[in-house]
Amino acid sequence: MKTIQALGVFCLLLNSCSVFSNPAVEPQSLLTPYATQTPASLATATATSQPEPSATPAPSPTPFVHVLGSNETISSLAFTYNLTVNEILAINPQITPKVLSVGTEILIPYIGTPVAEKSAIESVISAPLALSISAAECSGTAEGGLWCLALVQNSLPQSANGVTLTFTLKDNSGQTLSEQSVPSLLNLLASGETLPVAAYFNPPVPAVYHVEAALKTALPVEEGSALSAPLEIKVNSIDADGRVALVSAVIPAQADNSGVESVWVALIAYDETGRMVGVRRLEYPAVFESEEGADGQTIKAYVYSNSAEIARVDVKGEAQYKQQ
Repeated sequence: MKTIQALGVFCLLLNSCSVFSNPAVEPQSLLTPYATQTPASLATATATSQPEPSATPAPSPTPFVHVLGSNETISSLAFTYNLTVNEILAINPQITPKVLSVGTEILIPYIGTPVAEKSAIESVISAPLALSISAAECSGTAEGGLWCLALVQNSLPQSANGVTLTFTLKDNSGQTLSEQSVPSLLNLLASGETLPVAAYFNPPVPAVYHVEAALKTALPVEEGSALSAPLEIKVNSIDADGRVALVSAVIPAQADNSGVESVWVALIAYDETGRMVGVRRLEYPAVFESEEGADGQTIKAYVYSNSAEIARVDVKGEAQYKQQ
């Protein structure tokens, strides 16, 4: 089991830094990707057809310019700013989503936002909410890569969404080797709650390295405007076997008029000391009460540890609403 030494415990600042040495890593299987679509063989819900693309929206006259960072995509920007990919592409006809480079300027439309609120939104984007983040904890992988995890805590009286962290990997001299901008595991971070964020760095990783985690975006949620909401997931069983755990659970059926489009399920694994060692998010189409035999959606999913044996798994759900 790999020992990790962190310089910080829990930061009440917006930046967090950890220093690590990188000893030899025991052979292990590759980790499952951070966000995963529903495995067809594990979900029992009836498959639904792909929704038709929505009509191209009319962009507002004063969009915000986002400078593309390392490992950012149009999809991640849509997630961050609560937009659809089509809404971003409609105002950026000159870009090719699959061929983007760091530094590309992407226009972010203020669709459906009153003119009086635009200046307030600009200031929010440039100055994220004062959330707290933990020191990044990292573990090497068999192929020489690096998984890093951090927790974001919301001690404010209001909820936040669009939370992203930037993980920066540096060598012992302080030179930046790589950066990752990653959203939190779920979209909504309620007051008093925490959410994990995970980043993966490709090999090679130096023997001694520093990892800094900094809050990049955190937007306030106005009452009645949230596009997601917490959803209780009924857990039937959690079978942990070393560094793998199988979770069996039921997603409740949604009311026909709820407006829910999909459900996200987050699996967060901890070792016996309470240290977070693995995360996974799965996305499922919503099942509705009017569907025949729809008492709920039974799911089975695995979560994997990046270091120690798994002692417990937290299961969190979030309903995603259709954009109007």
